[in-house]
Amino acid sequence: MLSYIAYCFSIFFIVLEVFILLYLIRGILPFGIIAVYFIDILVAPLIMPMQKIVKHSILNCFKVDISPYILLIVFSYLNSMCSYLSSL
Repeated sequence: MLSYIAYCFSIFFIVLEVFILLYLIRGILPFGIIAVYFIDILVAPLIMPMQKIVKHSILNCFKVDISPYILLIVFSYLNSMCSYLSSL
């Protein structure tokens, strides 16, 4: 049962990583207005707390918003942990 739950969380983190990647490339690729709005609505609850954490840290000195990159690292780590737990 634990491996099934870990597998489901692994898929969940993969989906979150895809949405974060779409958020990062939405300015480069010509998405429609509705697609950009949909991606912003899905990613905003994830990005906002990370932006507050970065704003009060030493990483605030950058001109670029690095919170999506930090979220990608965190989600990939959690995905690898879930994949490891599902293989046990």
